[in-house]
Amino acid sequence: MICPYCACDLTAKPVTKEHVLGRRFVPKGKLNGHWNLIVNACGPCNNRKADLENDISAITLHPEHGETHLDYDDAAKEEALRKAAKAISRRTKKPVKDSHENMKLHVPFGPNGKFSFNFTSPPQIDKDRAFELARLQLAGFFNWITYQQDEERGYWWTGGYHPLIMVRRADYGNKIIADFADAVLEWEPRILGHTAEGFYRVCVRRHPGAECWSWAMEWNGSTRLVGFLGDREVVKVVVDRLGPLQMHHHDLGNGDFMRYRTEVPLADKDDKLFALPTGATVPLTS
Repeated sequence: MICPYCACDLTAKPVTKEHVLGRRFVPKGKLNGHWNLIVNACGPCNNRKADLENDISAITLHPEHGETHLDYDDAAKEEALRKAAKAISRRTKKPVKDSHENMKLHVPFGPNGKFSFNFTSPPQIDKDRAFELARLQLAGFFNWITYQQDEERGYWWTGGYHPLIMVRRADYGNKIIADFADAVLEWEPRILGHTAEGFYRVCVRRHPGAECWSWAMEWNGSTRLVGFLGDREVVKVVVDRLGPLQMHHHDLGNGDFMRYRTEVPLADKDDKLFALPTGATVPLTS
């Protein structure tokens, strides 16, 4: 028996029961009566994953990220506010509720003037931490679908871990993630999961002819992460076909310029990220 996260031998170490989807990662009570995956893991991995879940859960549940989620009810909002007061943002070292991020922009105007703008964003997730939590969750799921009863263990994907992009709900329709969903839609589903009343979704699909898998997750209805596992050369072929993000460019004079992008929302009818392949009728697990 081995830890699904680090592969250490659990016969020689204390074993903990580990929820692949942390019980406190989604709003309290949302997992009641719904599925979760429980694995045997080592203590250090359990603790490391819990640390990642702490602020990421608080930020993805933050009202400024979650209020457009259809299932974001009063109970979820109360939970979000409680977490925001207690969890510490690893970016700002402050409570999540006090971790809005500010940016000032000064634009020249005329020979001597300038316009000044202040921008404030909701609390932000550190991308490296987010993709590490996604990797651990994927390791748990992969261990499950490859589990061998006679060996009492599961396995990992072959090749590398290749995160692609993380987006918030207001930008679910951007060109990269929309093209990603189209590119992998017909790959064979290995996991299509929906639980916690819609506050957690996961999808893993296998390439039809290579040791390569796509993956996607949605956390607390507010944040999506996607990427690949396996053969990097196959990944490169797919990624090279994804459209670039659409940028606006403004020359400000004196060699200065500004480039920015407008977030692109996604209509439910156009959402393919967690869809079944064309013609498939097997329902998602809930």
